Amino acid sequence: MRTIPSSLILGISLLFVAACSGSPAPSSAPAVATSGGSGGAAGSAPASSGASGTSTIAGAVGVGGADGGTGGAAGASAAGNAAAGSATAGGMSGASGSTASGASGSAGSAGSGGDAGHAPKPSVGCGKLNPPMGARTIMTGGQTGTFNVNLPANYDANKPMPLGFGFHGHGNPACGPTGGECQGFAMLPAVTVYMKSFSDGWEGSDVLEQNIKFWQDVLALMKSEYCIDESRIFIAGVSSGGQFIEYLSCRFGDTLWQTTAVSASVVNAANMNCKGTPPVLVIHGVTDMAGNYGQGVAEMFAKRNGCSATAPAGLAQAKTDMMTAFNAQQAQHVCLDWDACTLNPVRFCISSQITYSGLTHGWPKVGGMLISDFQSTIK
Repeated sequence: MRTIPSSLILGISLLFVAACSGSPAPSSAPAVATSGGSGGAAGSAPASSGASGTSTIAGAVGVGGADGGTGGAAGASAAGNAAAGSATAGGMSGASGSTASGASGSAGSAGSGGDAGHAPKPSVGCGKLNPPMGARTIMTGGQTGTFNVNLPANYDANKPMPLGFGFHGHGNPACGPTGGECQGFAMLPAVTVYMKSFSDGWEGSDVLEQNIKFWQDVLALMKSEYCIDESRIFIAGVSSGGQFIEYLSCRFGDTLWQTTAVSASVVNAANMNCKGTPPVLVIHGVTDMAGNYGQGVAEMFAKRNGCSATAPAGLAQAKTDMMTAFNAQQAQHVCLDWDACTLNPVRFCISSQITYSGLTHGWPKVGGMLISDFQSTIK
């Protein structure tokens, strides 16, 4: 466990994450992002280079209480942990974390996201002004599909942006962008889309192929009408939506930049004859038994991505710490990267936040932030 001096915390939670590398991580035990109470972290601290691996210190959203209510905006100070060299900010992380000043410090400035050396692949929709935002429909497979489009405030019809899809859980309405599941997803520096399944869920044998065609058609529409970076397509889903992204990650993995499975089960049928090995983030509640408490899902992707067959050091302690936090009704999370990934990284995040029904099956409030942090580490 890495100890952060209390003088740097000031009501802000910091999370230590060992990045996926063939080299051993600086610490064998993960640090826990503790509840921020009334003060949350808005700016992320810069990355710091470790002696035998790379570590990232990210600001965790302050959450407290049984429902993990989001905390206020408080800046995160990196003064005691940043390396001497410059750090790269990406995703939702601030270009530099602001110095904390009590429980309501100012937020870090928004980062632009992505890799500075990345060359975007513009879609044919670039240059088309004033594309529709909000509720939309599309004819697909002889039926009318519904979805919502969210454009970030800095959307520019001439600058290609990443495109993300958020898939809801079984029996629930479409994710976001302003409410419901997939919290924080709309805050990513990307155009985001929220589709509604043709059934209660996504992956049932009666609707799977129809929903896959639905996604393909919406993806084609988004590329044709919006300015999208076609090399930055990413997907995330919760519960049934998480099982759905397992299918998409397998069939279309060679075209996806990054995928996130939240509270998903292992779907063996979605792990056969797969194409591509995109970077994968697995987010799971500590009490959620699906997919062997999420570990089975992470192991499936780790095997596909050429990672170590051994779980990351500190996983057992992380589970213990999160159960302790859950029993104390504290919303915390801890993330570990699989070791020795030869193709693309796999990260496993465990959350203690109660989502509904008094348990942790569901999309946690820090979900969007965890996706942002992970994306900032990949090209």
